[in-house]
Amino acid sequence: MEKEITKTGYPHLDRPWLQFYGNIDYIKKNTKVSIVDYLIEKTKAHSASTAFTFYGRKINYSSLMKNIGTAGKILTFLGVEPEDRILYLMPNIPETAYFMYGASKVGAVSDFIDPRPDSIDMRISAEKILSLATTEKSKYIIALDQCYIGMIKPIEEELSKIGVKKIIIVSATDSMNLSSTLNYLREVYHLKGFAGLKSQLQKTKQMAELLKKALASKVIPTYKYQELIKLAQDEEIESVDFQDNQISVIVHTSGTSNAKPKPICLTNENLNEYAEQTEISNMPMQPEDKALHILPYFAAFGLVGVVHAGLAHNNNLIEIPEFDPKGLGYIILKNKPQTIIGPPTWFLTLIEDPILKDADLSFIKMITYGGDSMEPEDEVRVNAFLAKHNCHVKLTKGHGMSETCGCSSYAIGDYNKLGSMGIPLPESIYTIVDSETKMPIKFKDEEEYIEGEIAISSPTMTPGTLDDNVITPKITIDDKEYILTKDIARMYKNGIMYFLSRSDRSFMRYDGFKIKPYEIEKIIKQDIKIKYCVISQYYDSEKKGLMPIATIVLEDGIELTQAEQKEFIEHLINEYFISNPNVSSRQIPTKFRFRSSLPETKNGKVSYKAIVDEGLTGDETSVILEETNISISNIKVIPPDNQVLKLK
Repeated sequence: MEKEITKTGYPHLDRPWLQFYGNIDYIKKNTKVSIVDYLIEKTKAHSASTAFTFYGRKINYSSLMKNIGTAGKILTFLGVEPEDRILYLMPNIPETAYFMYGASKVGAVSDFIDPRPDSIDMRISAEKILSLATTEKSKYIIALDQCYIGMIKPIEEELSKIGVKKIIIVSATDSMNLSSTLNYLREVYHLKGFAGLKSQLQKTKQMAELLKKALASKVIPTYKYQELIKLAQDEEIESVDFQDNQISVIVHTSGTSNAKPKPICLTNENLNEYAEQTEISNMPMQPEDKALHILPYFAAFGLVGVVHAGLAHNNNLIEIPEFDPKGLGYIILKNKPQTIIGPPTWFLTLIEDPILKDADLSFIKMITYGGDSMEPEDEVRVNAFLAKHNCHVKLTKGHGMSETCGCSSYAIGDYNKLGSMGIPLPESIYTIVDSETKMPIKFKDEEEYIEGEIAISSPTMTPGTLDDNVITPKITIDDKEYILTKDIARMYKNGIMYFLSRSDRSFMRYDGFKIKPYEIEKIIKQDIKIKYCVISQYYDSEKKGLMPIATIVLEDGIELTQAEQKEFIEHLINEYFISNPNVSSRQIPTKFRFRSSLPETKNGKVSYKAIVDEGLTGDETSVILEETNISISNIKVIPPDNQVLKLK
């Protein structure tokens, strides 16, 4: 049994988890440098190793550094200056990394937003981009060609008026040669069949025609990446002096009071410190290991945990620009990665994937989930599946927030207890505070554990402000700044933690998109016919993960037939989601049910547990979203089988 370490009784002062790290023998690299200079130092001995694999095409670290230099020249050629903000609508392709580190060379800020359309109405998605570009003061835009056509072109005049100077268009084919193009087409055929392949080829042809037409009427100077390579080849990049705590990147997460994504600013030191902590914390990421890069750039865990840390470990990042969790088994078998990082729902899909029935998974060295919790029984099932398929490691997991670069605790080895969150990373500090008073809780002699809200302090912690606006509030405990997480957890005296609940009831969809119920409830309750609305989760057996369901109580005296309910739901979706630029279509509940009242606790409060425990009863109206990780197409409302739905 691990030794219990208590001194003051306060975990943030005693840091009992350090016992698990033993005598740390690690020489830290200098983190007070730009992210590109840090990467240069970390990779200089591995120039011939592969940095990216893109549909079979390998790009080594020497080429990566050359392409980063080219990106820096392009930005200089276009007039980008230190601290200018560049808005990115880019998927996981090599060019995204080239420009992020190229921007670091010239001292600019890379601002990543979700490149996926949030609505089937592209104008609404475009208005969201305009809103973000305005509030975050973007001066330049780098966009995938289809994002440019769908979400930039409709608002080009407005973008010009707010000061956007230049636009760079990148195509997903820019890093493809003939071999990788054929690999891509083979993958489309495997995942979508002949009809899907034919449709994709038609879309590609149509995209080229639309792009040509769009460029013919451009308002803002717009350039293709390939033409800029030639135009900027003789450009000289001026050296930029490093400044402490200067913003390097901006990622986004859901808002705290509305559905609009909020910006999370991260400094050079934040990203570099995260990479260093992964070295010290025994994460099994070795040079030349293949790592699946599925998590997106606009999410901190994707940008920092997979890209920056992965490259710092000299990994080979397998770029996955378009992803359906149902295809994860195929991707794993095709690429045989050593590292797979994602939300827990991804790994639950593997258990029932027929393509993995007889697969040998011995090549996996690190399979890690984060962003949400996993039930202990599910963790047992996944670990049993891995062992059955000759995998020699168990699921590891972490905990954190976008505001701390996505991960602040990790569970591996002796502290990878079933259902646990592990222990804080070596230079991160966790404490447990009273969820009401926010005062730190102290271990009493007779207590094995304490429970309360997690607060985190870490060198990976965001400055918390953007243009003097407070984005992430902090509290001070014993002269250190902490971020409150809203996560309720149990911490034992040895420092091992277990997640209990979210005070805001948030949960993660099957695809990793975070659902915050109170945001959606607030949106739906705008309708005058609705008295109460509760958003909860249900398990979608087809998607192999959680999706949101809305339980609605109408105002007194209002009753709707099944046909009227269908019409009313269509109205809610169109009025409050599709037509709202501050809302994502991924927040649309995929089940609706009507009740005459809501279950209550003994104290007269809404019993959210009872609503979840009810499960699906068959009287729900379904909403079918046709979507991938980069697109949304049709939305269909399908009523239950019974003719008239009676309120319970």
